Amino acid sequence: MGRLSALVWYWSLVILPFSTVITFIITLIVCGQVLKNSGSEFVLPYISQLGIGPAYPYFVFGFVLLCLQMLFIIFGRLQYLFQSQSVVSHVSLCFIHAVAVISGILLLIMAVISLEHNAYLHIIAAFGMFICISLYCLLNSILSFYLYSRRSIIPLHASILWPLWYLLCGVLLSIFAAIWMSGGGVVPQYIAAGMPFLYNLGFVPQFLTQARSKQQNTLPFTPVHRTNDMDL
Repeated sequence: MGRLSALVWYWSLVILPFSTVITFIITLIVCGQVLKNSGSEFVLPYISQLGIGPAYPYFVFGFVLLCLQMLFIIFGRLQYLFQSQSVVSHVSLCFIHAVAVISGILLLIMAVISLEHNAYLHIIAAFGMFICISLYCLLNSILSFYLYSRRSIIPLHASILWPLWYLLCGVLLSIFAAIWMSGGGVVPQYIAAGMPFLYNLGFVPQFLTQARSKQQNTLPFTPVHRTNDMDL
């Protein structure tokens, strides 16, 4: 039972980055449709405006589910780094991923406390979330390039593709978040909000390698029976 639970966990990590993208998109579509059906005049509302009125329960449900998935991914990423390398200390890794956890907590606050309940706290949580997730993306990108530079002793981090992916998504996230925070409109906010989920897709190949390795290690052992020469 313990082996089965471990396999479920490792294979779930492969699926979760995709499920967060789907959850995010569905939440925005459902909330937007609910507001439209209620007679809202918003054509393309800010994400925060999707969580008001009759759309609030759907907004909370979607973003709470999203937050839980993100926390599982963060923990899985941290676990993978613990197991796949020894050149970066566990303390440093915990610090980097604590920033991501804080962003998840701020996401939860932003979802539960709508603009109608406390606009000031909602906006502070939203800004803080974008700042923290941007910082996490930056730190994790630096970490990935450093691990790549030590690839001779940690071959699991020998691909340059994923550090470049993290860097690209992190830069785009920071740029569009800054444009949105400076009053640049709705579209930059949607792009900035979607970047962390695209960023997480870069974890999939490593999670997949890990899941396959764990599956091979947990296969039942079948003894090989050899025929004794004297029995021939």
